[in-house]
Amino acid sequence: MRTFHVRRWGAVLAGAALLSTMAGVAASASPPGAAHAFKLPAVKHVFVIVLENEDYATTFGDPRADPYLAKTLPSKGVLLEDYYGIGHHSNDNYIAMVSGQPPNPDNQDDCTTFVAFPPGKDVKGIEHGAGCVYPSDVENIGNELSNAHLSWKAYEQDMGNIPSRESVACGHPAVGKVDNTEVAVSGDGYATRHDPFVYFESDIGAKAYCDNHVVALGSTTGTMPKGALKGETGLATDLKSVGTTPAYSFITPNLCSDGHDFPCKNEKGGASALADIDTFLGAWVPKIMSSAAYKDGGLIEITFDESEGTESDSTACCNEKAGPDAPLPGINGPGGGKVGAVLISPFIKPGTKTTHAYNHYSLLATDEKLFGLPLLGDAKTGPASFGADVFTGK
Repeated sequence: MRTFHVRRWGAVLAGAALLSTMAGVAASASPPGAAHAFKLPAVKHVFVIVLENEDYATTFGDPRADPYLAKTLPSKGVLLEDYYGIGHHSNDNYIAMVSGQPPNPDNQDDCTTFVAFPPGKDVKGIEHGAGCVYPSDVENIGNELSNAHLSWKAYEQDMGNIPSRESVACGHPAVGKVDNTEVAVSGDGYATRHDPFVYFESDIGAKAYCDNHVVALGSTTGTMPKGALKGETGLATDLKSVGTTPAYSFITPNLCSDGHDFPCKNEKGGASALADIDTFLGAWVPKIMSSAAYKDGGLIEITFDESEGTESDSTACCNEKAGPDAPLPGINGPGGGKVGAVLISPFIKPGTKTTHAYNHYSLLATDEKLFGLPLLGDAKTGPASFGADVFTGK
C-alpha cells in the first residue's frame, strides 16, 4: 500500500454484508482439462516474482505503459486474465502465497509492529487471532520443501544494503518491535512486509536455517551487499548451474523495482512506477530463462500482491473464504482485486491466454502440487490449482 496504514474496522463491520454479493466475481469450478485427468508437468524449478499495487487494467490492460510486462512476457507464456489478490493491504497477500494463511487484523494493517500471535489458537491449520509472526507449528512452503529435502531460497532485493537497518540475511525486526523498513531510504528499499518467510518462527527461530534461505538478491552480475555473509550468494550466481539453483525461488524486488514507490526513494527510478517494473523484469527474466535450470523444466510466475484500488477494489474470485478473524479480507470487500498474472515455462505454449479465475491460493496449491507437497491453509480448501488452460505446452 502507498498510503499510511490505518485500520478501518468500522468499515469492516459495516461492510460485512458485502461478502455474499461481492464474493461471486468468479465462483470457480475445476479448471479446464480437469475432467480429463490433467496431470501437472514435470516442473523442477519454480521462480515466483511479486510486484506491487497495480490493477489489471493499468498493467496488462494498457501495454503502452509497461510493454515488457504486458506484451513481451505474455508472448512468451500465458496471461491469466482473471487472477486475484486475496486481501488488502500487502502483507496478508504475501503470507497467503507461501502458507495459505488468510488475512487477520494485524497483517491487514501490514504489521507495522512485528508482533507474535497469541499461543494455542491453531484450528484445522488456520491460525486464529491477530498477529504477524506465526508460531513454530505453522508451516510455509519453504518448511515443506526442506522436509522433502528440496532446496529453496527467498531472494530479497536491497536486504542488507544498510546493515544497521536490517541484517544482510533473514532481515526482520525483533519480535514485538516496530518495523523500521516500512518506508524506503536512500540506498535501501528492502521492506520486511514483502518478505513473507520471516513472519514464521519455523524460519526465524533457527538463525542459521533462516540465514541460508532468506538471502539478498544481489545484482544481475552477482555483486552482493558489502556486509554479505561469507559464502552468501545471490540469484545470478546460483543460476550458473542446475545444482546451485533452488527448486523454489521467491523473488522480491525493492520498493522501487516492484512499482510500489514513485518517485523512488532508494534509487533513481524511471519515468513511472510501471517503467521501473519493466526495468527489473527486463533484467532478471531473461537471465532466469537463459539458465540451465529453467531450460531443464522451469516455471516463472509473475503477479502483483493486490490491486492499486486498495480498499476500493476488493473484488475476489473462486469463492474465497473470509478469515476467522477478518470478516472482510479486502477490508471493504472479500478480496484483493483483479491483478492478473503471467506464467512462462517450457511447458506453456507462448501467447496463451486464459479467463479461468485463479488467486494467490491457486498459486500456492500449484507450487505445492508440482513438488508433491501437502496443501497448506486455504490452498487446501480453496480454488483449484492451475490446469490445462495454463500448462498448454509439451
